[in-house]
Amino acid sequence: MGSVTGIQDRAPPCRIEFRETGIRLEATADGSRPDPGMTVVVDSNGRFFTSDAPGWRAIISVWDSRGAYLSHFGGEGEGPGPLRARGGVRLYIDNRDNLHVRDGSYGWSVFSPEQEFLRRVASNMMGGLPWRTVILDDGSALASDGLVSEGHYFRVTDSAGALARTFGPVGDRSSGSRGRPISHAGGDTFWAGPGQLGSDAYVMEEWGIDGTLRRALRRDVSWYQWDGAEEHAPRVTQIHITRGGLLYAVVWRPTDEYVRERARVARSGGAVDFRELEEQEERMDELTELVLEVIDTRSGRLLASDTYRTSDLREILPWGLFRGSLQGYRYKENEGGLPFVEIVTLELVAR
Repeated sequence: MGSVTGIQDRAPPCRIEFRETGIRLEATADGSRPDPGMTVVVDSNGRFFTSDAPGWRAIISVWDSRGAYLSHFGGEGEGPGPLRARGGVRLYIDNRDNLHVRDGSYGWSVFSPEQEFLRRVASNMMGGLPWRTVILDDGSALASDGLVSEGHYFRVTDSAGALARTFGPVGDRSSGSRGRPISHAGGDTFWAGPGQLGSDAYVMEEWGIDGTLRRALRRDVSWYQWDGAEEHAPRVTQIHITRGGLLYAVVWRPTDEYVRERARVARSGGAVDFRELEEQEERMDELTELVLEVIDTRSGRLLASDTYRTSDLREILPWGLFRGSLQGYRYKENEGGLPFVEIVTLELVAR
């Protein structure tokens, strides 16, 4: 079952900052090329690949390491390498710089570093949800998206789309049914966060690709307590592991005010239109918090733990971090309404 290390809740030595690198992927006012889109990955040469740009269905754009636009490829239609935009286009880079593209038809296409079409696989077993799917070194897919297979959470699908193996047995209700966030920086292991239906601590697990549980890091903290109601359950929404062993986690938690509001709605028998309140994103952001944490998995030490109102992090938090690194991106708009992607770096700054 692997070893378990308790992460003490002592005051961490650092705080987290997201600093701009000066690299931007920018749209043009005349619309002559795709805007960068909201999905971004980077290869080993520093080239950025982007997708999901409004108005450019199933198009993948290529940018150099300084943010200059190079070209685009893909698109809907017939022939080698067509993509289907329904439901969005997800991008993944493997350790050979092959680009794996999951499109809206639940199909996967693979392109070489030179954007040559290599193959297409139709498989609904390969996953594709953000933070619930990773591409392994051999091009196979590892998913933990809540689709329980043979009583197991994790499934590995080979590059041909065939189910290779499942592991990680589903336990009690606290394991959750919405999938587990996972992260892989290369090699023969990956990290997984807890399920989404609540527990009294959050546990991060390192698993071998072979299905063995190597070790676990356990965080017992007062702010992660759960009262048993699913709508109040704190949850780890994202995790990210670097090649150097730093584990970054984003934890969503309700405030006491949020819990009181939910209780008031329950007592009213639905007379209060809480559904409308939920649809008001800005209001809900004010009633919840995000805790950002960084743990050194080599020493088991908590390096940083910063708490923000969700509303305060909207312009700060990256949409994602790139495979194995502390560099990531934010999708924004300039004063003229033109979208751009801003490349940022997560840095640990001494308190």
